[in-house]
Amino acid sequence: MQIQILALFTTLLAVTQAAPAAGKLDARNWVNDCGDSTFVNQSSGGSPLIADCQQIVRNIAGGGTWTVSVVKSHRQLVSYGTCVFGVDGDGGGLFVHVGNGDISDLINDSIKRFAWQGKVGAKGHMQCQNIDGGITYAGLNWGLYHT
Repeated sequence: MQIQILALFTTLLAVTQAAPAAGKLDARNWVNDCGDSTFVNQSSGGSPLIADCQQIVRNIAGGGTWTVSVVKSHRQLVSYGTCVFGVDGDGGGLFVHVGNGDISDLINDSIKRFAWQGKVGAKGHMQCQNIDGGITYAGLNWGLYHT
C-alpha cells in the first residue's frame, strides 16, 4: 500500500512539474474597441473647459472598457468638472464595447480640431465592436459636452 501511495505521489509530482505554465498576462492599458469617427464642431461659450476634458484622459489612462447598449438612449460614460463624454446608440438593442483609448483619442482629436477660447465641444459617429468579440460592429453617436 505504501509503495502504491509513493508511486501515485511521484507520478502526480512529475505531471505538475511538466505542466505548461501560463504566460504572463499583460494589462491592456490602452483599449481601442471602435473604428474611425466623424467629427462635428460644437465649440461655443457654453462648451466644457479643455483642461477638464484633458483630466478625463489622464483619469482613464490606466485602462478600461465600457459596455454600452446601442438602443436609442443616452449614456454618460465619464466626466470631470465641466466636461462629459457620453454616447447614444443607433438602435437595434445590441451591446458594444467602448475602450479608454477610444474616448481618449476622441477627446484629444476634438481638442486639436476644435479648441476655442480654452473650451471644446464636439460630436460624431463611430462603429464599435459588439460584445460578440468584434465579429460584428454597431454604430454609436458620441458627444463631448458641458455638465
